[in-house]
Amino acid sequence: MTRLLFNAIAASALTASSVTAIAADSSTASDWDLKAFKGSLTANVAFTTDYRFRGISQTDRDFAVQGGFDYAMDSGFYLGTWASNVDNFNPNPYNGDNGAQAEVDLYGGYGTALSDQLSFDFNVLYYYYPGASTAGPNPEIDFWEFTPSVTYAEDNLSATLGLSYSGDYYGESGDSFYPKFGFSSQLNNWLTFGGHVGYQVVDDNDAWGTPDYLDWSLSLATDQFGLNWKVAYIDTDLSGGDCFGGANTCGATVVGTISKSF
Repeated sequence: MTRLLFNAIAASALTASSVTAIAADSSTASDWDLKAFKGSLTANVAFTTDYRFRGISQTDRDFAVQGGFDYAMDSGFYLGTWASNVDNFNPNPYNGDNGAQAEVDLYGGYGTALSDQLSFDFNVLYYYYPGASTAGPNPEIDFWEFTPSVTYAEDNLSATLGLSYSGDYYGESGDSFYPKFGFSSQLNNWLTFGGHVGYQVVDDNDAWGTPDYLDWSLSLATDQFGLNWKVAYIDTDLSGGDCFGGANTCGATVVGTISKSF
């Protein structure tokens, strides 16, 4: 009887211990899951005199209102969305209905420090154009793009080298590669000088609308009155005739932008 009672007490203690251990493990796992997703949410809004994507106007050289949200996790992962008005992409060729009036970007990725000065980022981005028609000869214009990049930052200088790739670029134009380099330098405590150069390579240039081309920009930016003010000179090496059959959207221009982050 005593032995049976002892065995029962021992079994109960072992079971209780096991339950406690499982509960502790579950709590630890739960805490780890919560920490993995812990981060900060930021928002941004901007007004620009011309929305230029890789040197080419997306608003027919007109104004754009833009904005987005970013959630950066402590683990290095991040998610975000960004939107801008665009100039009537892919209207219906049969009934005259308007096409896309907006571009909506959905993205996520992972960034990590490799050293005190060097960091790495991998970004996945989906370009979505709500309202764009695919009727008749109109191609699909939504597309995915993947971008690994490295950034070197030291004192008042930052430089980024990246390569964007799409397996089926805008307008079903096939493989796309976009190597790019950008830098920013803090000239003093209120003025930043920046630059960018990229080279767009597309598999099917006829479907895309231009030959492969170079784009570049130089900019000055400052934070004043709680806003960021930026002016940029933007250009490509495309001639007028090479720009989507003569569209005046690839030439040199000066773009002004006012933005705010929260």
